[in-house]
Amino acid sequence: MLDARTELELLKHKLRLRGLSEDVSNIMCSEAARDMNNAIVDLLADAMEEAVSAGTDVSSSDFINEITLNRSGSSFEISTQSGRSDFSEAPFPMLPKLLKNAKIAKDGSLYKVIPLKKKTKNTQNRTQVTTEAALQNINESRTIAKEKRDADRGVGSSLGNLDPSSGVDTFAALQSMSNSRKREDRPQYDPAGALIDFKTASSKQDQTKQWVNPGRKADLTDPLRRINMTLSDNIDRAIEYIIKKYEDSY
Repeated sequence: MLDARTELELLKHKLRLRGLSEDVSNIMCSEAARDMNNAIVDLLADAMEEAVSAGTDVSSSDFINEITLNRSGSSFEISTQSGRSDFSEAPFPMLPKLLKNAKIAKDGSLYKVIPLKKKTKNTQNRTQVTTEAALQNINESRTIAKEKRDADRGVGSSLGNLDPSSGVDTFAALQSMSNSRKREDRPQYDPAGALIDFKTASSKQDQTKQWVNPGRKADLTDPLRRINMTLSDNIDRAIEYIIKKYEDSY
């Protein structure tokens, strides 16, 4: 991945070779740094939104809650807090657990009446709630990062004051703060509008066929790999485009 600061150094050198003054070169590099920053923030936010969408597609709120942004030098990676990318769940029988503290029927079998939430069109499931909260947080972080960059925009007397990463660092920090919340503080399933249905679990039922959690296929390894490859390419192209735009302006 291209290093934005190095590219700005090269841009300033080229502008000075073309006879531009120190002040004019600094002004142009400052504008280029702002453009780079805004472009990178947008690309990072877009990549995180794509990761959230991938988690939504496989109904994995756990994956969505763990999405984080890692930075190493000039490189960025969308990852998870735990470092794992496979959030699949194997099918498992629920009947033995459901029948704990069950009542005894006349025939000696165990039974228990289980209350189940019945979804209605007004009911949001856990993944929907988590997705909406994650997207809202990303967009708020995007806005705050750009505001921070504009606040730090003042033109300095040297390239040392031109930081193309200030807003990017703000965006990354906001995402880190969001992911540091305790799991119990994260969005939970909203039962508003849900109706309660009742079903009977019984020891006479086949535990291999009834009350079996179907599990979930949620391996996000390949989607994350594609997202990160695209992110890296897009950031490089954005930096190249902005540098060329300012080179060609004189």
